[in-house]
Amino acid sequence: MKTQARLVMNFQGWKHVAASGLVAVLSTTAAHAASSDVIEARLRALEAEIAKLRREARQAKEDALQATQSAQRSAAKAEAAHAATSLMPPVFVAFKNGLFVESADKAYNFKIGGRMQFDGGGAAQPLNGWSGQAGVRQVRLEVEGKAAKYWFYKLQYDFAGSQYGTPFNAPVQGGIRDFYLGLQHPILALPFTKEPAFIHIGSYFEPFSLEFTASSRFRDFIERAMAVEAIAPSRHLGAAIGAYGDNWTAKGGIFTTSFEDLNTNPAVGVPPLLGVPARAGWVPSGGGQYFDLTGRLTYAPIMTEHDLLHVGVSGRYHQPNSATGLSDDRVLRIGNRIRSEAYILNQGLLGTPDLSCGTVALPGWTSAAAAHCVNNVQSFGVELSAAHGPFSLQAEYLGQQVNRNTTNIALARLAGAFAPGGASHYFSGFYLYGQWYLTGEERAAAYDVTNKLGANFNQITIKHPMSAGGFGAVGLAARYSALNLNSGPYSGSRLYNMLAYTTLIAPNPVAASYIGNAGVVGGRQQNITLGLNWYPDNGFHFQFNWVHVLQASAPLNDYALFTTGVPTRQGPYFNGAHPDLFEARAQVYW
Repeated sequence: MKTQARLVMNFQGWKHVAASGLVAVLSTTAAHAASSDVIEARLRALEAEIAKLRREARQAKEDALQATQSAQRSAAKAEAAHAATSLMPPVFVAFKNGLFVESADKAYNFKIGGRMQFDGGGAAQPLNGWSGQAGVRQVRLEVEGKAAKYWFYKLQYDFAGSQYGTPFNAPVQGGIRDFYLGLQHPILALPFTKEPAFIHIGSYFEPFSLEFTASSRFRDFIERAMAVEAIAPSRHLGAAIGAYGDNWTAKGGIFTTSFEDLNTNPAVGVPPLLGVPARAGWVPSGGGQYFDLTGRLTYAPIMTEHDLLHVGVSGRYHQPNSATGLSDDRVLRIGNRIRSEAYILNQGLLGTPDLSCGTVALPGWTSAAAAHCVNNVQSFGVELSAAHGPFSLQAEYLGQQVNRNTTNIALARLAGAFAPGGASHYFSGFYLYGQWYLTGEERAAAYDVTNKLGANFNQITIKHPMSAGGFGAVGLAARYSALNLNSGPYSGSRLYNMLAYTTLIAPNPVAASYIGNAGVVGGRQQNITLGLNWYPDNGFHFQFNWVHVLQASAPLNDYALFTTGVPTRQGPYFNGAHPDLFEARAQVYW
């Protein structure tokens, strides 16, 4: 029993132990389960933190990469800017008589300049008494300079409006004057010059005459001499090649239309005819514009700061083609722009009729066309300038030969045109002047052979400018000039007396026609001019001129065909008259 009781007690003990173990196991399992949940929660939180850190790391990496790239770009830009800055040379800027900017290596420069000229005066005309006028002669702005070491350029515009009045020379395309570019490259080097030759393209003065190519800023008289204005060509569109040495210049080129022409379009060359055969198709009617072949040579055997001797020669061949006096008036209506060397007073005493015979309409023509009365025109000029100390001299002689077609002249008369003269006519003129600077300035020092327009004179060096306490430069000048546009057996009072006799006293149409058509009568004039020049400072020029007409021989032309815009002419009544013209100019240039 005891054994049985002992077994029962052992079994119960093991049962208790087993129950306790089971409880312990269950408790441990439950605890383990609770711990796993915590761990899992912690793992999830840790994974989330790691993911966040990874995102932040990626973002930081991207930010760092962008910052690096931005820094690299900034560095590259800074390096490029530094390189560009290192390639760009320093620039020199000056405001003396205009804005001038130039690179240190002198490969680039430009200058902004201009001028304003204010004229006024009066004329004592023996028939009309005293008349006065004032106005603006020129108001110009310009820019010129050099680019890429070898190129040069200029653009000049005149705001003063029409010049000389319509119908003669109402400038086309605004007031464009100089408008060109050029190239002076070592490839054009000559073995006998220090500087290369140059190519010049655009609108500029043709290489002809010393006075016509001189700037009005430094001219010794307010207006050019009559012969120069009548015979020398003005600015024209063209291309030329030039060169210069220590004391010589040479330039020649081909030129055509001018911005200063009345009309840039020539007349119709060939008119359509009635009854043109079908096989002929169409008949071209467009006309060809004129062209010039022009050249100038100069040489200065004496050329120092105090002494100068300059000589030169110019020549021009002019082919009018289908141009008439309407578009080519400087040549075909020679002298019509002359204003007695006092432009603002508008006193014109000279001028030939249209040597081209203008436009005509013959029987069988459906419209008018150019009469083609001029085959060609040949002009020449010789020039001389000398200076010694404050005294200087200058002179030029100019001539013009007009070769015409007598058959076309006869046809023009048949069509009713006023076409006087014959196959050949010669016109000429000259001037001579001297100047003395009372204040001691020397013109020889202003002589320049590097001017692209040819040898000429620049601003004189003022010894005692007003800005430095002095009075400036003062010069006295005197000029004699003459122009003869008569070419025929009759002129002046004799011509008008014969015409009056054959038309009024003893009418004879045949005789009157012969007398009126025997030659070209553009008139003849001789002037003497006294002048005063005052340069108070560089950029300022004051002038006074007194022009006395020594001789006036009236022209016989066709100006009566125009009803408006023609300067008043007194016709035959000016034969033997001696008008006096007084003109003053105030000028500033920069």
